[in-house]
Amino acid sequence: MVNLYSVQIENDEFHKKIGGGIPKGTFGLIVGESGSGKSVVCQRITYGLLKNDVSVSYVSSQLTTVDFIKQMSSLGYGIEKHIISGRLKFFPVYPLISEVKKRERYIERLISGRHIFESNVIIIDSLSALVKFDINPNSAIDLVSFIKRIAATGKAVIATVVPGEIDEASFLELESAATFLAECSLRKFGADIKNTMTIKKYNLAQMQYQKQIAFRVEPKIGLVVEIAAVA
Repeated sequence: MVNLYSVQIENDEFHKKIGGGIPKGTFGLIVGESGSGKSVVCQRITYGLLKNDVSVSYVSSQLTTVDFIKQMSSLGYGIEKHIISGRLKFFPVYPLISEVKKRERYIERLISGRHIFESNVIIIDSLSALVKFDINPNSAIDLVSFIKRIAATGKAVIATVVPGEIDEASFLELESAATFLAECSLRKFGADIKNTMTIKKYNLAQMQYQKQIAFRVEPKIGLVVEIAAVA
């Protein structure tokens, strides 16, 4: 579909579970505690987009460029050629060589980093870790307004948030503005504990989607949807 950025790959049917892909104009928010699977969902989405010739900017508050390449490779998501071609632009908050600066005024820096938003899809993992030192309800409104303007051009912005890293009023501002809202968590299915993504809001969905998606992560295979777990 012309209004959808496809994330389809041969290895799984994750794209079907989220309605075929990422709708153009999306402001997506993926919420969850550390270890709940937010990052691997973002990495799976990124790889799917790249496989369908969609340009991606990936902002990471945790990984260096080398760490990101290794992490993606461990999942079977090879991205080296996409970085070389420029289809994937990776922006580490922690530079590999240069001195790490104190995380102040990151909302201003993010908004002023226009080159980040040149790609079709922008993923920020994690937004809450990036802006937690300077976000407040007023700056959250400015950030949301900027993201909405970006999305209005037909791009998509997806950000992860850890609850409690930012104040409740700022979080509610982001949550209410999101057109796609999902929560990642760990849940028990029988004797196993699985990662689960629950879609709570999906305003721009182009196709039928599954509200609860259980998945596991396997080396060299990546994200694997657990069909039986949510049957």
